[in-house]
Amino acid sequence: MHLRTTKRLALVLAAAALALAACGGSSDDDSDAAPGDGLTSASPRAGGSLTINIVTESRGLDPFTGAMSSVTDYSRLNALYDVLVYADGKTGEIKPQIAEALTTPDGGRTWQLVVRDGVKFSDGTVFDAAAVKFTWDRMADPANRSLYASSLRGVTTEVADARTLRISLAQPNARFDQIVAANLAYVVSPTAYQKDPKGFSRQPVGAGPFLLKSWQQGVQQTYGRNPGYWQAGKPYLDELVFKTVTDQTQSFNSVDTGGSDMAITLDSRNANLAKDAGMDVTELALNGPGGVLFNMAKAPLDDPRAREALTLAIDPDGFNKIMYDGKVVTPKSLFAVTSTQIDQNAVPTPRQDTAKAAALAKQLADEGKPLNVTLMMPQSTNSSKTGEYLQQQWNLVPNINVKIDYVDINAMMAKVLVGKDYQAAYYNLATPAEPVLWNALHSKSPANWLNYSSPDADAALEASRTATTPEDLKAAYTRLAQVTSRDFLMIPLQESITYVYAKRGKFGGLELTSGAGILMDRLGRSGT
Repeated sequence: MHLRTTKRLALVLAAAALALAACGGSSDDDSDAAPGDGLTSASPRAGGSLTINIVTESRGLDPFTGAMSSVTDYSRLNALYDVLVYADGKTGEIKPQIAEALTTPDGGRTWQLVVRDGVKFSDGTVFDAAAVKFTWDRMADPANRSLYASSLRGVTTEVADARTLRISLAQPNARFDQIVAANLAYVVSPTAYQKDPKGFSRQPVGAGPFLLKSWQQGVQQTYGRNPGYWQAGKPYLDELVFKTVTDQTQSFNSVDTGGSDMAITLDSRNANLAKDAGMDVTELALNGPGGVLFNMAKAPLDDPRAREALTLAIDPDGFNKIMYDGKVVTPKSLFAVTSTQIDQNAVPTPRQDTAKAAALAKQLADEGKPLNVTLMMPQSTNSSKTGEYLQQQWNLVPNINVKIDYVDINAMMAKVLVGKDYQAAYYNLATPAEPVLWNALHSKSPANWLNYSSPDADAALEASRTATTPEDLKAAYTRLAQVTSRDFLMIPLQESITYVYAKRGKFGGLELTSGAGILMDRLGRSGT
């Protein structure tokens, strides 16, 4: 039985980014040669350690509270749990890992998941279909307050045999395999979890290539090789360290001077520094932009005129030039400019119009609805620069007054995604369209943290789930991009690109999922 695959956004490099040259070989350390992507082309060898800088600390290391993005916990969770299936970063194809197959016989109404034989958790217990059901049931339980519970809304499961889980959906979804890859791929040891549910997030037990050895809060997490890992000869590394380095300049300097080996960042400035220093740099363009998103249940942003005024006051191209020297792509909708999932020509391009912004702001002020807004931003040096620029541009327009609130990223996620306690947030929707856009935008989704309600958007999202051809899917997503642009859902400001960089000739075997998580069983040292 073969794993069902679906076409989604192919990997593309941002048009304005510098081209990467392929490395000649894993041992080539010629500093005069152009930097390339030896991280993906070089073959790894057994042994050694790797220290990776990540910008944020973990909230927890269980699948229920872990933050699933490239610069938070994706790679950490991959190391501890491995994955059932994953979306290939280059093609978007859903590929098997611990799961042997994930198929649907009826267009997405029912699915069947088959796990591999002989896989064990690091505590020696068996990884089976019952363990998957246990994890998903815990994920769906409101008491656990999982960030990903909405992915299981209307989903029922039944253990057919030791290796087979039958899955039934309330409504057909031909892209449920993408939901599994994005949010449901990590499985906990039921035995370990039941022993200490509250402490599990700090003493996790999975079936991944590594085990957590120590955790210095705010400093680093240290992992050791799992001797019982189900893939013989893997992982390649003996030790893995994730350092929390919030300052991106400090992060680059530590890799440059050898204090760390590798870094994961969304900041193109660090990536350009790494290229200039002759490092290996891997880029993965994510499907969606970062920018300002609005809480439509919070005044004055519940009025579309307020959202339009804030949008028209900003010049996205000017933002790009000031913040990134014009070296990144300027987005225009929920989807990346390079995305083939929509008809790019059918979506309007945002244009700055400060005169109209001022007129709208005056209308609101005259009606007793002053345009006073607080923008929440993640706390970091580069975020401060972004916030200062946006605040300055907005406050140049009469009757617009914006304040910036810088918040620790984990606290921000809790406020925005769970508590919906914000007016506007600098965030991104940069991950696979399914399930992120449904969860964030459908009016009946409990995870609709934007409090967005649009019958047209709902219809487009529903059409995307029942689409059986690439043409139908493209039509549905194009309509969604048009509707959300019309409703001023967000101010798209920067394409989201994950960068991984390291000194040349040191590491190889890097493979990224479509969410830019590193598949940690494949990465290893390639040189001295």
